Amino acid sequence: MKLTDLQLLAQSHLLEGGDMPPALQDAIAAPASERWTIYVEAYRLRLTAALCTQYPTLTARCGRAVFGELAWRFIRAHPSTYRSIRDYGRELADLAHGDGATPELRLHGELARFEWLLAAAFDAPNVTACTVTALAELAPDAWPTLRFAAVPSLQRLRTTTNAVAVWRALRRALEEDPACGPLAEPVATDIAPVDWLIVRPQLETEFRSLPANEAAALDLALAGVPFAALCETLTATYGDAAALQAATWLKGWLTEGLLLRV
Repeated sequence: MKLTDLQLLAQSHLLEGGDMPPALQDAIAAPASERWTIYVEAYRLRLTAALCTQYPTLTARCGRAVFGELAWRFIRAHPSTYRSIRDYGRELADLAHGDGATPELRLHGELARFEWLLAAAFDAPNVTACTVTALAELAPDAWPTLRFAAVPSLQRLRTTTNAVAVWRALRRALEEDPACGPLAEPVATDIAPVDWLIVRPQLETEFRSLPANEAAALDLALAGVPFAALCETLTATYGDAAALQAATWLKGWLTEGLLLRV
């Protein structure tokens, strides 16, 4: 067997698990095979530990044993292809939903997604957001074609469970006892969808819920819709007050540091 073929076989076994292929067993004689098994298990444990670090509240919710099983299923389904361990684990929210649609599984998926987006906002590059003062200097004829983009840290999420409330409760418990768990915070069912805004304007990540109309308007603005078209869209809901409502929201978004001027 060529060295490259042996390397690919070893990599496949390391990432996917299962029984050691005979060809690999022949190439790695004992006691080297025992050391190889230790290395394989250590690699998986390091990935599991990284996922626990990435998803501390989900780990507390499930307990380390149950989360470890979830992590192992994830590692087998999604072998790491990243240079940085920080980038590994994004798809865990999809796996947390599982094959069913029970409130518990939906909660785990949304809790994982919320934790991932909080970390993504925190790690985003620093930029100088557009300000109210900068727009005040614009000529009136520039406003109709004015467009915006999101700052890199801005994240959006819609929940259909009480995942954010559960996250808050788990965070408080972890601050009191970092080794706590598993913690079975109650799941709220049959609640209306809630839109969330996550951003890191300065040194700390912040988040808040968005009323449905504001969420829709913000998404239009972030999609690059010109200000005049945004006001026209809002006319169906706000009539003659559409421009005032759009300007009110825009001032708030600028104050929060959400937007870059395009």
